[in-house]
Amino acid sequence: MTWATDAVFVAGGDLVVEGWREFQAQTGLSAVVAIAAAPPALFTDPLPWAWLWLPLADESAYTLEHLNLGVDFIDHALRAGRRVLLHGPQGRHRARPLVAAHLLTTGKSLPRVLREIEQRPWLPPYKGDPELLRRFVEARTGA
Repeated sequence: MTWATDAVFVAGGDLVVEGWREFQAQTGLSAVVAIAAAPPALFTDPLPWAWLWLPLADESAYTLEHLNLGVDFIDHALRAGRRVLLHGPQGRHRARPLVAAHLLTTGKSLPRVLREIEQRPWLPPYKGDPELLRRFVEARTGA
């Protein structure tokens, strides 16, 4: 569990859901992206400001639609002054492609983002598809 950026936190496992009230109070997180193949547990008491489920079994299952939906959700939450939790209940590192896509929308280049992802101890090895990220950048920038 760690901060991917100043306002985006990545965590896995059931303890986050079970201790949501305390976890939310400590971190200030109020928007949740659940990344799980099966319907994930709900965050309650307090309910998140907003919640998104991306039904993904692993990193290789991401599509442009998943990346766009996740990044748009994160962007909307951040513009509303919220902090975002990217949560994978099994702790399988499924947040990595979404973290990479989010970093790309901040203006970082693909080589820089891939290098940053590999340098963070909780993210390597990146098993996502760099080609998908390249297509994501092209679609977002019109290049």
